[in-house]
Amino acid sequence: MSENRRYALWSGLTVAGFALFRAVVMGTSGLGDSESYYWTWAKHPALSYFDHPPLTAWLIHLSTAIGGDTSFWVRLPSLLLFVVTSWLLYRLCVELFDDRRIAFLSILTFNLIPMFAIGALQMVPDIPAAACYIAFVILARRVLENDGPGWIWLVMGAVMGMGLLGKYFAILLLPSVMILTAAVPSYRHWYLRPEPYLMGLVALIFFSPVIWWNYSHDWPSFKFQLVTRHTGRPFTAYTFGRLFGGQALYVMPLYLIGLLWGVYAGVRAAMKGDTRHALLATFSIPTLAFFYIVTAWTEQAEPHWPAFGYLTAIIMMTERGLAAIEEPGNGAKKWMGKYFAAATAMAVAIFALFYIHVYYPILPIKPKYDIVNELYGWDLAGVEITKAYDRLTAEGGGAKPFALAHHWVLCSQIMFATKNKIEVACLNEKTDQFDFWDDETKMIGRSAVMVSDLRFEAPPEELYLFDSARKVAEVPFVRGGVVTRKFTIWEIKGFKGRKHRG
Repeated sequence: MSENRRYALWSGLTVAGFALFRAVVMGTSGLGDSESYYWTWAKHPALSYFDHPPLTAWLIHLSTAIGGDTSFWVRLPSLLLFVVTSWLLYRLCVELFDDRRIAFLSILTFNLIPMFAIGALQMVPDIPAAACYIAFVILARRVLENDGPGWIWLVMGAVMGMGLLGKYFAILLLPSVMILTAAVPSYRHWYLRPEPYLMGLVALIFFSPVIWWNYSHDWPSFKFQLVTRHTGRPFTAYTFGRLFGGQALYVMPLYLIGLLWGVYAGVRAAMKGDTRHALLATFSIPTLAFFYIVTAWTEQAEPHWPAFGYLTAIIMMTERGLAAIEEPGNGAKKWMGKYFAAATAMAVAIFALFYIHVYYPILPIKPKYDIVNELYGWDLAGVEITKAYDRLTAEGGGAKPFALAHHWVLCSQIMFATKNKIEVACLNEKTDQFDFWDDETKMIGRSAVMVSDLRFEAPPEELYLFDSARKVAEVPFVRGGVVTRKFTIWEIKGFKGRKHRG
């Protein structure tokens, strides 16, 4: 067997192995908070939603319509799309360098970096958008390197539009391909052709459901993404610390240094006329730079936002690293190979530790800050919520009772825990997707089952007006001999609305 065929086999086994592992574990826990939120969207099909575009909700709606409202079927699209994205990375490496070693090591790294390795277990907007991101890069290489055919630009528009239906961040594909086309002299003639401009029109057509939904609701999602969430003082020590700390945590320090070095080495190769690295660099640097700035700018940024910029950076790190190791007389040859071996070994260890911790808590993390705790306890809470709801229903007195909480996390998990059989109202001062479904005036005078937990633990009297409230249950959940969650359930009579805080 040739070396290329051997690495192609290893690539396939790697993708299949990770996919099989995820298929086994993804149905063994409850949903994370964000996943449950997107599942609630899937129960209310729409052209778009407040926080994100609709593709994630559409995929969950399709999957759960086939298999039912379980964590496995909610997450199945993520599993399938992660396989697709891994295959697209493989194809991009092969088309650029015709070297299956680069493809294998890139796929392995992609599946081990914590940002992707842990994120792959969840069905979140980044997953479908990432697949579209890499597909767009492949198409851009084909049309620019082969000087056509021009219709590929139209396909790129469709892929960009689909990416935008997944996540707004896919808009960065546009400046990236524009920079690439301008940077390479042999590509510049495309600015005189109509196809690149038609690409934008096709993308706009695909994205039009989101535009129409926002227009119909006074542009709430655009206002939220572009204005509302970017508050607070920009460029503080806190935001800079969170930027670098978040990247080190989500990517790992050794991989982060390696990826940034790969971008630097790729740029150097591009400046010497290597159009392959020009392609990879222009689909990495603008995205990384933009989100590094945004993360340092706003207090509401998330560490995973720069993720798309690391996709092509992985390939640059792998190819430039192998080239450096194999370069005759390169003094870095000995330590560079050990560096990347250490980074991979550390990633494997963290991957194993995380998934062991999911089932057997071994990491010394305070329960309130352990994201794994999101996955557990709601099945027990759902039983008690249903009991309280049934009691209030049996008492009669007019309209049916409803479930009540003051944060979208609680409301989403309540809906999933009770299988969407109980009306849920999420009444608070902040805007979220529930505001587009709830009508507080229709809740007045009714009875309610209110739920809180250790993260969102305000009692009813701090949040709402009512005739009476009675605590009926406390539901602890124990992991590793420690109470990691505690749900508190009240029965409220004569609900009168929110307390508006001045």
